[in-house]
Amino acid sequence: MNLGDKIQALYAKYGSLKGVTVELYKQLIAISVKNEAASATIFLQGAQVAEYKRIGERPVLWLSESCDYKAGKSLRGGIPICWPWFGDIERNPDVVKHQIPQLTSETSIPAHGFVRDQEWALDSVELIDSETTQLVLSLEIDASELWPYPSLLKLTVSVGVELDIKLSVTNTGSETFCFSSALHTYLNLGTVESCEVLGLEGYEYFDTLDDWRVRKSNRPIAIDKELDQIYSNVVSPVQLKDKQFNRAITVTASNAPDLVVWNPWIDKSKRLSHFDDDAYKQMICLETARLLDNAESLSTGSSIVFGVKLSVN
Repeated sequence: MNLGDKIQALYAKYGSLKGVTVELYKQLIAISVKNEAASATIFLQGAQVAEYKRIGERPVLWLSESCDYKAGKSLRGGIPICWPWFGDIERNPDVVKHQIPQLTSETSIPAHGFVRDQEWALDSVELIDSETTQLVLSLEIDASELWPYPSLLKLTVSVGVELDIKLSVTNTGSETFCFSSALHTYLNLGTVESCEVLGLEGYEYFDTLDDWRVRKSNRPIAIDKELDQIYSNVVSPVQLKDKQFNRAITVTASNAPDLVVWNPWIDKSKRLSHFDDDAYKQMICLETARLLDNAESLSTGSSIVFGVKLSVN
């Protein structure tokens, strides 16, 4: 089915719903929803929530102005889904990376897994009430050379006064598998100088920029250098306080015990794709995740659900 046919089919099914529109960004189809509380844009590729903002307020999510919206190329920003591994495959626990078959040197293993650039199915759009719109997207994964484990992923996105996202993973095959995963949330800032991250004081973290040394966070995190920190077993919500925008974004994880804090800062920004040299000033990633010792093992027929909720005060 070509793009035109896909858009027509989506309009036929959902076009009559209040506040729901089907949009085309170059090669990518997106569903935009708007209700009395908020608006959001979700791309079918990667089931990626790219925009979310409450009515009359600033965007909560950051999306790069340099995205090229090409099929097969993941977007920089919003909330990419990282699955079934996180980052470089070599940085994942043995139980995850040893499942990947030995590939030839010509075959590259993509960072953050392979579901970010695949087209998901839009299963449903429902107007729950005047302030809440819920979308469900799914991806059926067949066994392949890269991932020989049949799986089913479902993403439920609730757009309202809060943005609530839940990812369900089901093992539909005959063998147990293990995975790492993250909801790689990019948050929109006034400017890095005006922001700090609260709620991680007292937690230990892996500083991946310093040979994975274990350090302890003793104060709110200032965004004044490159950050790539993995916090394990975080039990309380984390808050991004933004003085310039005069708001606080609270990130509440559900069944996702790990949190990654990431900002590329000056030098790395110049090497990233679809990322302007000074874009680091307007974003920070607070990524709810299941990583390292919290990688999940799923037996045949079993499922797990985890997610994140974003609220603004």
